[in-house]
Amino acid sequence: MDILIKAAIGGAMIALVLFLARLGRYVTAGLLVSVPAVSLYVWWWIGREHGAQALRVSVKAAMWSAIPWVVYLGVVYLLAGRLPLWGALAAGVLAWLAVAFVFALLLHAQS
Repeated sequence: MDILIKAAIGGAMIALVLFLARLGRYVTAGLLVSVPAVSLYVWWWIGREHGAQALRVSVKAAMWSAIPWVVYLGVVYLLAGRLPLWGALAAGVLAWLAVAFVFALLLHAQS
């Protein structure tokens, strides 16, 4: 049952963002993408099921994930309009994967 609740919350957030985009509220839709509602819910479950130490490790990884996220956003921003939509998004994901991989290696080396 927990997985269905999680899926419903995630689906509702996606639907809200897409609805706002259809209304032309692109700034609000963009801000909602970064709302910590999903992470709040996920960290609640991690802390509840796995304890404070697991929560701290997850939050630390999320803090470092801001850098790959900014890289992704920058690549998509720079390539939007220069490449087809799928190309700009794919390049952003590839850039995110590369930077996230480096950070994952660094974080695992510290543990």
